[in-house]
Amino acid sequence: MRSMTGYSKLSYQDENFQIGIEIKSVNNKSLNLKVKLPSVLNFLENKIRTQIGEKVTRGSIDLKIDFEDKRENEDMFEYDENMCKAYLNLLQKMEDNLGGEFTNKMDYLVRNLNVIKKKETDTNDYENILTEKIDEVLNSFIQFKIEEGERLREYFKDRVAFIEERVEVIKIYKEEVVKNYKEKLIKRLDSIRGDIEFKEEDILKEILLFTDKSDISEEISRLESHLKQLKTELDSDSNIVGKKIDFILQEMFRELNTSGVKANSYDISKLVVECKNEIEKIREQAMNIE
Repeated sequence: MRSMTGYSKLSYQDENFQIGIEIKSVNNKSLNLKVKLPSVLNFLENKIRTQIGEKVTRGSIDLKIDFEDKRENEDMFEYDENMCKAYLNLLQKMEDNLGGEFTNKMDYLVRNLNVIKKKETDTNDYENILTEKIDEVLNSFIQFKIEEGERLREYFKDRVAFIEERVEVIKIYKEEVVKNYKEKLIKRLDSIRGDIEFKEEDILKEILLFTDKSDISEEISRLESHLKQLKTELDSDSNIVGKKIDFILQEMFRELNTSGVKANSYDISKLVVECKNEIEKIREQAMNIE
């Protein structure tokens, strides 16, 4: 189990490169990746997105990379010697033909004719070092998410244990609902027996009708099944359980709602409300599970 909330930062420097990488994420229904790169690394953006997508499935992720090639010195630049000679010859010819004189032909050559250019960079150097360092920061980032996920797992298990305790009490109360109704009904009928005539079979039908309407055995059985599934997912080693947990919680909430309506018992309704509150706590935190 991994949280969608994560953070990691890396700083690296050697004789050739200086690199800073920061990655952070919050919850999101799908993978939403924002990448901020210096322009010299734009050619790597798709590769970086693929690299992250192979390790993370959900979350809103912000990745920022600062990059400096420390090799940028005089050896990184060059000029076209033949072109420079051609330009100078042309400028000299213009002076001769027009009778004028350039104050500084070399300055004019450099400033206006774009003869000095940066050498072609071997992008493989950039790609190799960036791939390696992004892997490093991703490993740290994912470890953060795992540790946060473990804390959530323990929190969920505590909430589930609370719900299970309440369900056991509900099972006891539900057996008493019909019994209490039967006793109250007979007591009321006894108090008016002299005024109204009724048959014993009518009493039995009324009790059976009430029993059928207030029986929550199936709802409790399904609720227990969902609790079992939920615990299985919480114990799973899978990194992708968030959506499954959310679905199970929805089904649990539905069964509790039905139980609260049908049970016709204040004690059961009170326990149902407590269970629903715990489910809401789990759902709120489960939004952060990948």
